[in-house]
Amino acid sequence: MRRVPRSLLGFSRPMPSDDRRRVLFVSTALSVGGAERFVATVLQHLDQARFTPHLALLHRHPADPAPEGVAVATLGKQHAWQIPAAIVRLARLVDALRPHAVMSAFAHPNWITGCALAVARHRPGWIARVSSPPALTDPGWLRPAMRHFYARADRVVANAEALAELTERVYPQAGAVTYLPNATDFDRIDALAAEPVPSRPPGRHRVLAAGRLVPEKRFDLLLEAAAHLSGSVDLEVVICGEGRERPRLETQARELGLEKRVRLCGFVENPWAWMASADAFALTSDMEGLPNALIEAQGLGLAAVATDCPTGPAEVIATGETGLLVPPGDSAALATALGALLADTASRRAMGAAGRERARARYAAPAATKTLEDLLVAVSRPLPE
Repeated sequence: MRRVPRSLLGFSRPMPSDDRRRVLFVSTALSVGGAERFVATVLQHLDQARFTPHLALLHRHPADPAPEGVAVATLGKQHAWQIPAAIVRLARLVDALRPHAVMSAFAHPNWITGCALAVARHRPGWIARVSSPPALTDPGWLRPAMRHFYARADRVVANAEALAELTERVYPQAGAVTYLPNATDFDRIDALAAEPVPSRPPGRHRVLAAGRLVPEKRFDLLLEAAAHLSGSVDLEVVICGEGRERPRLETQARELGLEKRVRLCGFVENPWAWMASADAFALTSDMEGLPNALIEAQGLGLAAVATDCPTGPAEVIATGETGLLVPPGDSAALATALGALLADTASRRAMGAAGRERARARYAAPAATKTLEDLLVAVSRPLPE
């Protein structure tokens, strides 16, 4: 793993407008997941006196933010059979736009970008970003292609230090992978967190979780933990997110007698208001990159309990100071940790305050975006005459 060299971090000279570097970001929809929110946040904070940002989306989502001053192209990839056409469209966009640099946001855009750059005539610098462990995103049949693409990329970056090291082991062709932390817009989150959400009865604790309802997020563990606690703690569980696991989680909640204590909110445009209303945050995944929801919850002052899964939670949480880590897959340990947090108001508030300070110091958008800007300068290629 490598960090950004100090010589790059010192680059701060404003560039004349006619010398701005054109940068193309490639992502899926901007509003759905953590990697997509990373792109949306960076676009809001990128120095447009130095860079002209463009955005290529594999598809659009109705809730996508509209980045100010950013030209957006849609590649029309909704289904797997549309991938070849999306690759051709992206290659044509690269040739028409002639960017100095391209950044792809995570695994799926990485290999589509790799294919497009292989057939495009123009050769920009390329940053490929890894946001989840390869075991989660890269099936075996895809690994040879990813080895080839990461070898061709000018820089491979990862959003957690442990993930950078893991990526180097899985893809040694990538060379030294650079740690590039998530960019979190705490000012925006603070404003949205003030919005109202449904209340709860006096004395009832609220535990919040957020993420796609998919097997690797293991929300079933949170429901099991809530069942463990139901006899001793007045508790409700709120889960913000949507996905294919919803029917199974609804069935599990009924079977555990928790149907009145579990709220599956579906996709929520403003999960931060729910975070601000909660007593604690829970992350139960078997595998993560660097979980945005955990960073945001800690940044809002929530003490957290998280599984110590690869790769990110142990970097976000200072265990015993800002929250607690438990073994992955252990609902009893999760229940014990949540019960301890909910029973000790003073300790919970102290952890929340420490988590707020730590998250904002490590993951604030301006610093993370500045690091990315320096990387974009480093990989940019001069345009041919």
